[in-house]
Parts: sequence; C-alpha cells; structure tokens
Amino acid sequence: MPTNLIATSLAFTAALVLTGMATAQPAAPAFTAHTIATGLSAGYQVLVADLNRDSKPDVIVVDSDSDRLLWYENPSWTPHVLVAGIRDAINVAAFDVDRDGIPEIALAHGFAMEYAQSPGIVSILTHAGDPRAPWSAREIDRLPTSHRLRFADIDGTGNTVLVNAPLIGPGATAPEYRGRVPLVLYRPGAWTREVIDDDEQGVVHGILAAAWNGDGRESILTAGFLGIHARRFENARWTRTTIADGDPGPWPKSGASEVVVGRVGDEDVIGTIEPWHGSKAVVYRRRDGAWTRTVVDESITDGHTMVTGDFDGDGRDEMLVGERKGKRSVYLYRLTSGRDGQWTRQVLDEGGMGAAGCAVADLNGDARLDVVCVGTATANVKWYENRR
Repeated sequence: MPTNLIATSLAFTAALVLTGMATAQPAAPAFTAHTIATGLSAGYQVLVADLNRDSKPDVIVVDSDSDRLLWYENPSWTPHVLVAGIRDAINVAAFDVDRDGIPEIALAHGFAMEYAQSPGIVSILTHAGDPRAPWSAREIDRLPTSHRLRFADIDGTGNTVLVNAPLIGPGATAPEYRGRVPLVLYRPGAWTREVIDDDEQGVVHGILAAAWNGDGRESILTAGFLGIHARRFENARWTRTTIADGDPGPWPKSGASEVVVGRVGDEDVIGTIEPWHGSKAVVYRRRDGAWTRTVVDESITDGHTMVTGDFDGDGRDEMLVGERKGKRSVYLYRLTSGRDGQWTRQVLDEGGMGAAGCAVADLNGDARLDVVCVGTATANVKWYENRR
C-alpha cells in the first residue's frame, strides 16, 4: 500500500470495496472538546461507569504514576478518591457483581515491564455505602505484569467472570520478549485464579470481550505478537481460533496491539492497531470465510487505543484511534457510502490529546455517542461532545 496517504491534515482515503452499502452518507460528526482534568502524571486508561446510581456515566481515570485512583462525577466532573496508597496502576474493569446498582471495580496495579520487578497485583474495590467516600480494596491475586482486565459473560447467562491478560510471561525479556503468556480468569465470590490457556507468546497488549455469535455468549479476543485470536467457552472447555496474523513484519514487529469489533450494517468488522504500539490502523472484513486485511492508515505514531461507535447514526460504526506520541492527536475513521466506499480520516483532536486510552458513551444523555480520552504526554482528560 502506498505510504503517501495524507492529502491534508484532516483527511485521507484508502480504497475499500463494499457491496450493498449504497445508503446516503450523513454529515460527518462534529465534536466539541471539554476538559475534565489536567496535570496528570502518567494518564493511561479511562473507564466509563455509573458509580453513584444517578444514571449519568462517570469517568474512572488510571494515572499510573499517581498513588491514587480517581473517579470524576458527571456532570460537574468533581474528582473523588476510589483508593489511595497504590503504585503503578495500569488497568481497571467494572461490573455490578452484587447487583446493588453500583459496580465493583477490578484494579491491576504493581505493573512493570520487567517480569521480575512486577508483582502484578489484582484487587477488587467495593464501596461502603457512599461511593464518594474511599472504597475498600481486597487483593485477590498476584500475577506478574497483569496488564489488561475485562469482565466477560462467557456462558451467556449474565454472570460474568474477570479475565486477566498479563503483558508478558515468565522469563521474557526485552526486546524479543520470547516466552509463553498465560490468560487467566477469576469467578466472583471465590476470586480464585483459573488458567484459560498459555498459548500466547511474546507481548499480549489488547483484549476485548465481545458477543458476536448471536447467542449472547462473549468471546475473549486478544491482540499480540502472534496476531488476533478469539477464545470461546462452550461445553465446559475453551477453544482458541486464529482470526488473523496481524502485521507480517518479523518478530518483535509482528502481530497486533489493539483489537475492537464494530458493525457495518449486519456485518462484524474487526479493527486493530499494528504492530505493538504501531503505526497502522487496520480493518478486517470476512470474505469467503476468511478475514481480509486492509490497512487504512499507516502514519500513526505510537497508536495506543482503539474504540468503535456509530457516531453519525448511519448504522455503520466508526473507528477511533489515539496517537500517544508524534502529533498527539485523536483520529476518527469513517466509512463512506456507495459501492466503492472508502475509509476517511477525520481529526478529532489535533495536538491536544496524546491518547493512551479512550472510551465511548453517551455522557450527556442526548442519545448521541460521545468520546472520553486520557493523554499521557498531554497529561489531561477530555470528553468530546458529539454534536451531529
């Protein structure tokens, strides 16, 4: 694919042949940026969840170099301390395990890139009645380089488990990071570690829980040096399926870094950033039983987050990518209409958000999807109001 993709600072096109997509193209979504927080030390992840039962999505911010985990209350964005006295927080996940209307929060902290230096603590945070007061923390496991946590409904019953994907496995060292990586889960209540498998190797950076087989049972998708894989729990056993190999470059520049699932009409579409902390935004579409790879941008510097959502209301999801370094920008990739539709790039934030993590939700209750992002180099949190 040619490298001179950028026609202007606002848009580029990459050919992607579509069939049966001849609907009229709505206007491109317009966003207004609002600042939630500044002065962060190492902003890494944002998670949206209603923490005070007021039906307004609040924002949890992982600031890795801070000793506190904060949440920001919608709509004033007043900060509250969830827990203090932690070190090297890296990831959170939320689910209302006890069905009281306020989610429990799983926190991975004690993270380091060196296996021997990373205790990899996993804790469960619970409120004590007033969610604005500090929460209690219960340590449930230590697994070095615990890096990505997701709650997942693996059997379609609504009873979720907590999945933990470490970044690397025992004995893995830079720059190759050779070695097998375990994928584990914890069942609420006992919170005892169960190994799903250790089939991944190298770095595993992305994880997603997604229901895409029509029965409500969520599969676990991973992105790493070996590519993109889906795991499904059925008949009391796990099966692992390769979706794609990802970037064809030599190890350790192979595979994928992030993975998302979107919908284009009635079709599942997979988006990735490739390779690890990579420069390419990639779309996979199923053709003749196989996933076909299309690079839609290869000019990103340190791509570190990817999310999807139908921001323009046309029934086709857009992909949003955060550029952590380089221009420190956020880009929205939008599928144009017509038989020969294309992906176009729209700049959501130019230079003001070195996004390490983004999330999608209707933050102001206007029935439009908004975006919230946290920047590492820009040390800030912003939400982008969808004004389409």
